[in-house]
Amino acid sequence: MRVGRAGWVKGTWETVSMLAGSGISLAHVGGGAAEDLVRLTQHAESGVVGLWIAPRLSSPEMASLIWGARAVVSMAHGEPFGLTPVEAFSVGTPALFVDEGGFRDTVIDGANGRLLERGDQAAWHSALEQAADAQTRARWAEAGRSRIAELDLSPEAHCSRLAVILDSL
Repeated sequence: MRVGRAGWVKGTWETVSMLAGSGISLAHVGGGAAEDLVRLTQHAESGVVGLWIAPRLSSPEMASLIWGARAVVSMAHGEPFGLTPVEAFSVGTPALFVDEGGFRDTVIDGANGRLLERGDQAAWHSALEQAADAQTRARWAEAGRSRIAELDLSPEAHCSRLAVILDSL
């Protein structure tokens, strides 16, 4: 599954292209312009990739979808930080992200997920297979939750930081 508005900057089409030949479908969460979603569906069909475009989801529905996914993936261009890996870590789902930008802040390749080269389809397919292994999932989940704690990214810590900002206004 992937999270973010459909578009070039979020690497949506590249993600669909990467999945071609893997036998894995994509759940797209985050919507997009109607014409982009039509083009994305056509792209998926041309590469024989199953695609489900999620409706608007509540937080519990989103957590459930992430939890049930083989992996959360992203090929976003220039993502400055991104909370998607943290969301994946929090529910114990493997995080497979392009080795660029802010994803390097949270994902440690091979320890709590994978950081992969954008154009290396074989490496992405291999990582998707790794993500299906129960022992790997458990190891990455534990390391991912440790990374959340190490970076102080808990919901409580975010609330405290927001309270300080609001108090200063």
